[in-house]
Amino acid sequence: MLDRTQAPEAYMLDDLALTKPSITKLKNNLEIHCLTDDTNPVIKIDYMLPFGKVNDQVPGQAYMSAKLLTEGTKSYPAEVLQNTLDHYGAHLDVTADYDHTTISLLCLKEYITPLLPLLKSIITEPLLDVADFDKLKYQQIQKVRVNAQKNALIATKLLRNNLLKGTNYGVVLEEEHLNKLKLQDVTSFYEDFYSRQPKLVIAGEVSEEVIGLIDDYLGTLKFEVNEVTYTGKLTPDYEETIFQKTGSVQASLRMGTLSIPKSNNDYFALSIANEILGGYFGSRLMKNIREDKGYTYGISSMVINYKHEDYHLIGADVKLAHVDDAVAEIYKEMEDMQQHEVSQEELETVKNYMLGKLAGHLDTIFSQADNYKSKLSEGIDFQNYFDAYVHAIRTISASRIQEISKKYFSKEYCVVKVV
Repeated sequence: MLDRTQAPEAYMLDDLALTKPSITKLKNNLEIHCLTDDTNPVIKIDYMLPFGKVNDQVPGQAYMSAKLLTEGTKSYPAEVLQNTLDHYGAHLDVTADYDHTTISLLCLKEYITPLLPLLKSIITEPLLDVADFDKLKYQQIQKVRVNAQKNALIATKLLRNNLLKGTNYGVVLEEEHLNKLKLQDVTSFYEDFYSRQPKLVIAGEVSEEVIGLIDDYLGTLKFEVNEVTYTGKLTPDYEETIFQKTGSVQASLRMGTLSIPKSNNDYFALSIANEILGGYFGSRLMKNIREDKGYTYGISSMVINYKHEDYHLIGADVKLAHVDDAVAEIYKEMEDMQQHEVSQEELETVKNYMLGKLAGHLDTIFSQADNYKSKLSEGIDFQNYFDAYVHAIRTISASRIQEISKKYFSKEYCVVKVV
Protein backbone atom coordinates (compact mmCIF):
# COMPACT_ATOMS: atom_id res chain seq x y z
CA MET A 1 0.00 0.00 0.00
CA LEU A 2 1.25 3.48 -0.86
CA ASP A 3 2.67 5.34 2.15
CA ARG A 4 1.49 8.92 1.65
CA THR A 5 3.57 10.17 4.58
CA GLN A 6 6.69 9.64 2.48
CA ALA A 7 7.51 11.99 -0.40
CA PRO A 8 8.43 10.27 -3.67
CA GLU A 9 12.12 10.03 -4.46
CA ALA A 10 13.45 12.98 -6.41
CA TYR A 11 16.07 12.58 -9.10
CA MET A 12 17.64 14.68 -11.83
CA LEU A 13 16.03 14.33 -15.26
CA ASP A 14 17.86 12.21 -17.82
CA ASP A 15 18.66 13.52 -21.28
CA LEU A 16 15.59 14.43 -23.32
CA ALA A 17 14.55 11.82 -25.88
CA LEU A 18 13.40 14.02 -28.74
CA THR A 19 12.00 12.82 -32.04
CA LYS A 20 14.60 13.30 -34.75
CA PRO A 21 13.03 15.04 -37.75
CA SER A 22 13.47 13.68 -41.24
CA ILE A 23 13.99 16.24 -43.98
CA THR A 24 13.09 15.77 -47.61
CA LYS A 25 12.37 18.07 -50.54
CA LEU A 26 9.25 18.58 -52.60
CA LYS A 27 9.29 19.00 -56.39
CA ASN A 28 9.82 22.75 -56.01
CA ASN A 29 12.84 22.17 -53.69
CA LEU A 30 10.84 23.25 -50.62
CA GLU A 31 12.16 21.37 -47.60
CA ILE A 32 9.61 19.45 -45.57
CA HIS A 33 10.56 18.71 -41.95
CA CYS A 34 8.72 15.66 -40.60
CA LEU A 35 8.36 14.63 -36.94
CA THR A 36 6.70 11.23 -37.01
CA ASP A 37 4.65 9.55 -34.28
CA ASP A 38 2.42 6.61 -35.16
CA THR A 39 0.54 6.50 -31.83
CA ASN A 40 -2.28 8.79 -33.06
CA PRO A 41 -3.73 8.99 -36.60
CA VAL A 42 -3.44 12.78 -36.68
CA ILE A 43 -1.51 15.14 -38.95
CA LYS A 44 -0.55 18.75 -38.27
CA ILE A 45 0.87 20.89 -41.09
CA ASP A 46 2.53 24.21 -40.23
CA TYR A 47 3.24 26.46 -43.20
CA MET A 48 5.48 29.09 -41.59
CA LEU A 49 6.18 32.26 -43.56
CA PRO A 50 9.16 34.55 -42.78
CA PHE A 51 7.25 37.77 -42.09
CA GLY A 52 4.90 39.25 -39.55
CA LYS A 53 3.80 42.46 -37.87
CA VAL A 54 7.38 43.72 -37.81
CA ASN A 55 7.13 44.02 -41.62
CA ASP A 56 4.03 46.25 -41.60
CA GLN A 57 4.37 49.42 -43.63
CA VAL A 58 0.95 50.39 -42.26
CA PRO A 59 0.02 49.05 -38.78
CA GLY A 60 -2.41 46.15 -39.05
CA GLN A 61 -1.42 44.78 -42.46
CA ALA A 62 0.02 41.46 -41.28
CA TYR A 63 -2.74 40.87 -38.72
CA MET A 64 -5.64 41.64 -41.05
CA SER A 65 -4.21 39.73 -44.01
CA ALA A 66 -3.83 36.64 -41.81
CA LYS A 67 -7.42 36.96 -40.55
CA LEU A 68 -8.81 37.42 -44.05
CA LEU A 69 -7.27 34.18 -45.31
CA THR A 70 -9.90 32.16 -43.44
CA GLU A 71 -12.81 34.26 -44.76
CA GLY A 72 -13.05 32.38 -48.04
CA THR A 73 -11.16 31.73 -51.27
CA LYS A 74 -12.03 31.66 -54.96
CA SER A 75 -12.52 27.88 -54.82
CA TYR A 76 -13.90 27.77 -51.26
CA PRO A 77 -16.30 30.62 -50.41
CA ALA A 78 -16.57 31.28 -46.67
CA GLU A 79 -19.55 28.99 -46.02
CA VAL A 80 -18.09 26.16 -48.11
CA LEU A 81 -14.71 26.54 -46.39
CA GLN A 82 -16.19 26.32 -42.90
CA ASN A 83 -18.54 23.48 -43.81
CA THR A 84 -15.63 21.50 -45.26
CA LEU A 85 -13.58 21.93 -42.11
CA ASP A 86 -16.55 21.01 -39.93
CA HIS A 87 -17.39 17.96 -42.04
CA TYR A 88 -13.90 16.51 -41.61
CA GLY A 89 -13.46 17.65 -38.00
CA ALA A 90 -10.39 19.66 -39.01
CA HIS A 91 -8.96 22.81 -37.44
CA LEU A 92 -7.47 25.62 -39.49
CA ASP A 93 -5.66 28.57 -37.96
CA VAL A 94 -3.74 31.51 -39.40
CA THR A 95 -1.68 33.57 -36.95
CA ALA A 96 0.55 36.58 -37.46
CA ASP A 97 3.03 37.31 -34.69
CA TYR A 98 5.77 39.91 -34.89
CA ASP A 99 8.24 37.77 -36.88
CA HIS A 100 6.21 35.05 -38.62
CA THR A 101 2.87 34.24 -40.16
CA THR A 102 1.82 30.60 -39.80
CA ILE A 103 -0.96 28.71 -41.55
CA SER A 104 -1.75 25.55 -39.57
CA LEU A 105 -3.99 22.62 -40.50
CA LEU A 106 -4.80 19.85 -38.00
CA CYS A 107 -6.80 16.83 -39.14
CA LEU A 108 -7.11 13.06 -39.05
CA LYS A 109 -4.69 11.37 -41.41
CA GLU A 110 -7.53 9.73 -43.38
CA TYR A 111 -8.89 13.17 -44.36
CA ILE A 112 -5.66 14.75 -45.58
CA THR A 113 -6.58 14.13 -49.24
CA PRO A 114 -9.73 16.34 -49.36
CA LEU A 115 -8.18 19.01 -47.12
CA LEU A 116 -4.90 19.66 -48.94
CA PRO A 117 -6.60 21.45 -51.88
CA LEU A 118 -8.35 23.67 -49.32
CA LEU A 119 -5.01 24.50 -47.70
CA LYS A 120 -3.45 25.32 -51.08
CA SER A 121 -6.43 27.51 -51.98
CA ILE A 122 -6.06 29.53 -48.76
CA ILE A 123 -2.39 30.15 -49.53
CA THR A 124 -2.78 31.03 -53.20
CA GLU A 125 -6.25 32.48 -53.86
CA PRO A 126 -7.89 34.19 -50.86
CA LEU A 127 -10.83 36.42 -51.73
CA LEU A 128 -9.66 39.41 -49.65
CA ASP A 129 -13.18 40.77 -49.98
CA VAL A 130 -14.07 44.31 -48.89
CA ALA A 131 -17.17 43.18 -46.94
CA ASP A 132 -15.08 40.64 -44.99
CA PHE A 133 -12.41 43.28 -44.42
CA ASP A 134 -14.95 45.78 -43.04
CA LYS A 135 -16.48 43.13 -40.77
CA LEU A 136 -13.11 42.03 -39.35
CA LYS A 137 -11.98 45.61 -38.90
CA TYR A 138 -15.14 46.44 -36.97
CA GLN A 139 -14.69 43.38 -34.74
CA GLN A 140 -11.07 44.27 -34.04
CA ILE A 141 -11.96 47.87 -33.19
CA GLN A 142 -14.40 46.56 -30.57
CA LYS A 143 -11.67 44.37 -29.07
CA VAL A 144 -9.25 47.29 -29.00
CA ARG A 145 -11.82 49.45 -27.20
CA VAL A 146 -12.34 46.76 -24.56
CA ASN A 147 -8.58 46.28 -24.11
CA ALA A 148 -8.12 50.05 -23.76
CA GLN A 149 -9.96 49.77 -20.42
CA LYS A 150 -7.65 47.09 -19.00
CA ASN A 151 -4.77 48.39 -16.89
CA ALA A 152 -2.52 45.43 -17.64
CA LEU A 153 -2.83 45.84 -21.40
CA ILE A 154 -2.34 49.62 -21.18
CA ALA A 155 0.87 49.06 -19.17
CA THR A 156 2.19 46.47 -21.62
CA LYS A 157 1.44 48.73 -24.59
CA LEU A 158 3.19 51.73 -22.99
CA LEU A 159 6.23 49.65 -22.09
CA ARG A 160 6.57 48.36 -25.65
CA ASN A 161 6.06 51.87 -27.04
CA ASN A 162 8.92 53.16 -24.88
CA LEU A 163 11.41 50.30 -24.71
CA LEU A 164 11.08 49.15 -28.35
CA LYS A 165 10.61 52.63 -29.77
CA GLY A 166 11.71 53.01 -33.38
CA THR A 167 10.70 49.48 -34.37
CA ASN A 168 7.41 47.75 -35.21
CA TYR A 169 7.97 45.59 -32.11
CA GLY A 170 6.94 48.66 -30.15
CA VAL A 171 3.67 49.10 -32.07
CA VAL A 172 0.48 47.75 -30.51
CA LEU A 173 -2.57 47.92 -32.79
CA GLU A 174 -4.89 50.76 -31.78
CA GLU A 175 -8.22 52.10 -33.00
CA GLU A 176 -6.60 54.96 -34.90
CA HIS A 177 -4.44 52.46 -36.81
CA LEU A 178 -7.48 50.41 -37.80
CA ASN A 179 -9.46 53.48 -38.86
CA LYS A 180 -6.67 54.39 -41.29
CA LEU A 181 -6.16 50.86 -42.61
CA LYS A 182 -7.56 50.24 -46.11
CA LEU A 183 -8.22 46.99 -47.95
CA GLN A 184 -5.58 48.03 -50.50
CA ASP A 185 -3.00 48.08 -47.69
CA VAL A 186 -3.86 44.45 -46.92
CA THR A 187 -3.95 43.23 -50.52
CA SER A 188 -0.60 44.87 -51.28
CA PHE A 189 0.88 43.21 -48.19
CA TYR A 190 -0.44 39.83 -49.35
CA GLU A 191 0.99 40.34 -52.85
CA ASP A 192 4.37 41.45 -51.50
CA PHE A 193 4.89 38.75 -48.89
CA TYR A 194 2.78 35.61 -49.26
CA SER A 195 4.85 34.38 -52.20
CA ARG A 196 7.95 34.21 -49.99
CA GLN A 197 9.44 30.79 -49.38
CA PRO A 198 8.04 29.21 -46.21
CA LYS A 199 9.32 26.60 -43.81
CA LEU A 200 7.13 23.50 -43.79
CA VAL A 201 6.86 21.36 -40.64
CA ILE A 202 4.66 18.22 -40.51
CA ALA A 203 3.97 16.30 -37.29
CA GLY A 204 1.98 13.18 -36.46
CA GLU A 205 1.39 9.97 -38.38
CA VAL A 206 3.47 11.00 -41.36
CA SER A 207 3.97 8.40 -44.10
CA GLU A 208 5.44 8.36 -47.60
CA GLU A 209 1.88 8.52 -48.91
CA VAL A 210 1.20 11.71 -46.92
CA ILE A 211 4.43 13.32 -48.15
CA GLY A 212 3.49 12.37 -51.71
CA LEU A 213 0.09 14.03 -51.35
CA ILE A 214 1.65 17.19 -49.90
CA ASP A 215 4.08 17.19 -52.84
CA ASP A 216 1.15 17.00 -55.28
CA TYR A 217 -0.33 20.23 -53.89
CA LEU A 218 2.35 22.30 -52.17
CA GLY A 219 5.18 21.02 -54.38
CA THR A 220 3.66 22.93 -57.31
CA LEU A 221 3.96 26.35 -55.63
CA LYS A 222 6.56 28.87 -56.73
CA PHE A 223 8.36 31.14 -54.28
CA GLU A 224 10.47 34.23 -54.06
CA VAL A 225 13.72 33.44 -52.27
CA ASN A 226 14.74 37.03 -51.45
CA GLU A 227 15.29 37.75 -47.77
CA VAL A 228 12.60 39.74 -45.96
CA THR A 229 14.37 42.89 -44.78
CA TYR A 230 14.15 44.51 -41.34
CA THR A 231 14.27 48.30 -41.23
CA GLY A 232 13.72 49.09 -37.55
CA LYS A 233 16.11 51.43 -35.73
CA LEU A 234 15.83 50.95 -31.97
CA THR A 235 15.79 54.16 -29.87
CA PRO A 236 14.60 53.14 -26.38
CA ASP A 237 13.14 55.73 -24.02
CA TYR A 238 13.84 54.85 -20.36
CA GLU A 239 11.96 57.76 -18.82
CA GLU A 240 9.44 56.59 -16.21
CA THR A 241 5.84 56.69 -17.44
CA ILE A 242 2.83 57.18 -15.13
CA PHE A 243 -0.61 56.75 -16.71
CA GLN A 244 -3.52 57.97 -14.62
CA LYS A 245 -6.71 55.93 -15.10
CA THR A 246 -9.83 57.07 -13.26
CA GLY A 247 -11.71 54.43 -11.33
CA SER A 248 -8.88 51.90 -11.04
CA VAL A 249 -8.98 49.68 -7.97
CA GLN A 250 -5.46 48.40 -8.57
CA ALA A 251 -2.40 49.43 -10.51
CA SER A 252 -0.48 47.68 -13.25
CA LEU A 253 3.30 47.76 -13.19
CA ARG A 254 5.70 46.90 -16.00
CA MET A 255 9.49 47.09 -15.95
CA GLY A 256 11.71 46.23 -18.89
CA THR A 257 15.22 46.48 -20.26
CA LEU A 258 16.90 45.31 -23.46
CA SER A 259 18.41 41.85 -23.20
CA ILE A 260 20.25 39.18 -25.21
CA PRO A 261 19.28 36.70 -27.97
CA LYS A 262 19.22 32.92 -27.59
CA SER A 263 22.43 32.71 -29.60
CA ASN A 264 24.36 34.55 -26.84
CA ASN A 265 26.61 32.32 -24.73
CA ASP A 266 25.04 33.78 -21.57
CA TYR A 267 21.46 33.05 -22.58
CA PHE A 268 20.92 29.76 -20.75
CA ALA A 269 22.47 31.12 -17.56
CA LEU A 270 20.32 34.26 -17.79
CA SER A 271 17.16 32.18 -18.25
CA ILE A 272 18.02 30.23 -15.07
CA ALA A 273 18.79 33.41 -13.11
CA ASN A 274 15.51 34.89 -14.33
CA GLU A 275 13.64 31.77 -13.16
CA ILE A 276 15.04 32.32 -9.65
CA LEU A 277 14.15 36.00 -9.76
CA GLY A 278 10.56 35.74 -10.98
CA GLY A 279 10.02 32.90 -13.42
CA TYR A 280 7.97 30.47 -11.34
CA PHE A 281 5.62 30.34 -8.35
CA GLY A 282 8.45 29.75 -5.88
CA SER A 283 10.56 32.64 -7.21
CA ARG A 284 12.00 35.42 -5.08
CA LEU A 285 9.64 38.07 -6.40
CA MET A 286 6.63 35.86 -5.62
CA LYS A 287 7.85 35.08 -2.11
CA ASN A 288 8.63 38.71 -1.34
CA ILE A 289 5.94 40.77 -3.08
CA ARG A 290 3.06 38.27 -2.94
CA GLU A 291 3.65 36.12 0.14
CA ASP A 292 5.56 38.43 2.49
CA LYS A 293 4.24 41.89 1.51
CA GLY A 294 0.84 41.02 0.05
CA TYR A 295 1.14 43.71 -2.62
CA THR A 296 0.02 41.48 -5.50
CA TYR A 297 -1.69 38.24 -6.37
CA GLY A 298 1.06 37.40 -8.84
CA ILE A 299 4.26 38.78 -10.32
CA SER A 300 6.37 37.38 -13.14
CA SER A 301 9.68 37.92 -14.85
CA MET A 302 10.65 36.67 -18.31
CA VAL A 303 13.14 37.12 -21.14
CA ILE A 304 11.27 37.79 -24.41
CA ASN A 305 13.08 37.01 -27.65
CA TYR A 306 12.17 38.18 -31.13
CA LYS A 307 14.10 37.76 -34.34
CA HIS A 308 15.71 41.21 -34.14
CA GLU A 309 15.16 42.47 -30.57
CA ASP A 310 15.18 40.98 -27.06
CA TYR A 311 14.11 42.30 -23.68
CA HIS A 312 13.66 41.40 -20.01
CA LEU A 313 10.14 42.02 -18.68
CA ILE A 314 8.82 42.14 -15.11
CA GLY A 315 5.10 42.62 -14.62
CA ALA A 316 2.48 42.64 -11.88
CA ASP A 317 -0.90 44.05 -10.91
CA VAL A 318 -0.46 45.57 -7.45
CA LYS A 319 -2.41 47.45 -4.80
CA LEU A 320 -2.73 51.13 -5.65
CA ALA A 321 -1.05 52.23 -2.43
CA HIS A 322 2.03 50.07 -2.97
CA VAL A 323 3.18 50.70 -6.56
CA ASP A 324 6.39 52.48 -5.54
CA ASP A 325 6.98 49.95 -2.77
CA ALA A 326 6.71 47.10 -5.29
CA VAL A 327 9.24 48.76 -7.61
CA ALA A 328 11.64 49.21 -4.69
CA GLU A 329 11.28 45.55 -3.70
CA ILE A 330 11.93 44.39 -7.27
CA TYR A 331 15.18 46.36 -7.36
CA LYS A 332 16.02 45.00 -3.91
CA GLU A 333 15.65 41.39 -5.07
CA MET A 334 17.82 42.00 -8.15
CA GLU A 335 20.46 43.67 -5.97
CA ASP A 336 20.41 40.74 -3.55
CA MET A 337 21.10 38.32 -6.40
CA GLN A 338 24.02 40.51 -7.47
CA GLN A 339 25.56 40.70 -4.00
CA HIS A 340 24.99 37.17 -2.68
CA GLU A 341 25.13 33.66 -4.06
CA VAL A 342 21.91 31.68 -4.05
CA SER A 343 21.83 28.76 -1.61
CA GLN A 344 22.38 25.22 -2.88
CA GLU A 345 18.88 24.28 -1.73
CA GLU A 346 17.30 27.08 -3.78
CA LEU A 347 19.48 26.24 -6.76
CA GLU A 348 18.57 22.54 -6.67
CA THR A 349 14.88 23.41 -6.39
CA VAL A 350 14.94 25.61 -9.47
CA LYS A 351 17.01 23.08 -11.41
CA ASN A 352 14.47 20.32 -10.76
CA TYR A 353 11.59 22.65 -11.57
CA MET A 354 13.11 23.82 -14.87
CA LEU A 355 14.02 20.32 -16.01
CA GLY A 356 10.51 19.10 -15.21
CA LYS A 357 8.92 22.04 -17.01
CA LEU A 358 11.16 21.48 -20.02
CA ALA A 359 10.16 17.81 -20.23
CA GLY A 360 6.49 18.79 -19.88
CA HIS A 361 6.77 21.22 -22.78
CA LEU A 362 8.14 18.45 -25.03
CA ASP A 363 5.90 15.57 -24.02
CA THR A 364 3.91 15.22 -27.27
CA ILE A 365 4.94 15.16 -30.91
CA PHE A 366 2.97 18.36 -31.51
CA SER A 367 4.65 20.26 -28.66
CA GLN A 368 8.00 19.07 -30.02
CA ALA A 369 6.97 20.31 -33.46
CA ASP A 370 6.11 23.74 -32.03
CA ASN A 371 9.55 23.95 -30.42
CA TYR A 372 11.19 22.62 -33.56
CA LYS A 373 9.52 25.37 -35.61
CA SER A 374 10.94 28.11 -33.42
CA LYS A 375 14.44 26.63 -33.51
CA LEU A 376 14.21 26.17 -37.28
CA SER A 377 13.29 29.83 -37.75
CA GLU A 378 16.20 30.86 -35.51
CA GLY A 379 18.69 28.67 -37.41
CA ILE A 380 19.39 26.59 -34.28
CA ASP A 381 19.76 22.80 -34.22
CA PHE A 382 16.78 21.39 -32.31
CA GLN A 383 18.49 18.51 -30.48
CA ASN A 384 21.72 20.39 -29.78
CA TYR A 385 19.82 23.34 -28.33
CA PHE A 386 17.92 21.26 -25.78
CA ASP A 387 20.94 19.10 -24.96
CA ALA A 388 22.90 22.28 -24.21
CA TYR A 389 19.99 23.72 -22.21
CA VAL A 390 19.68 20.59 -20.05
CA HIS A 391 23.44 20.56 -19.51
CA ALA A 392 23.40 24.24 -18.50
CA ILE A 393 20.61 23.66 -15.97
CA ARG A 394 22.34 20.63 -14.45
CA THR A 395 25.78 22.20 -14.14
CA ILE A 396 25.21 25.88 -13.38
CA SER A 397 26.75 27.08 -10.12
CA ALA A 398 25.68 29.68 -7.58
CA SER A 399 28.69 31.83 -8.50
CA ARG A 400 27.63 31.79 -12.17
CA ILE A 401 24.11 32.92 -11.19
CA GLN A 402 25.63 35.82 -9.25
CA GLU A 403 27.90 36.73 -12.17
CA ILE A 404 24.96 36.78 -14.60
CA SER A 405 22.81 38.79 -12.18
CA LYS A 406 25.52 41.47 -11.94
CA LYS A 407 25.84 41.56 -15.71
CA TYR A 408 22.18 41.71 -16.77
CA PHE A 409 19.99 42.74 -13.82
CA SER A 410 22.03 45.89 -13.23
CA LYS A 411 20.89 47.51 -16.47
CA GLU A 412 18.65 50.56 -16.61
CA TYR A 413 14.97 49.59 -16.53
CA CYS A 414 12.06 51.31 -18.24
CA VAL A 415 9.25 51.64 -15.65
CA VAL A 416 5.56 52.04 -16.52
CA LYS A 417 2.87 52.55 -13.87
CA VAL A 418 -0.85 52.57 -14.70
CA VAL A 419 -2.61 53.90 -11.60
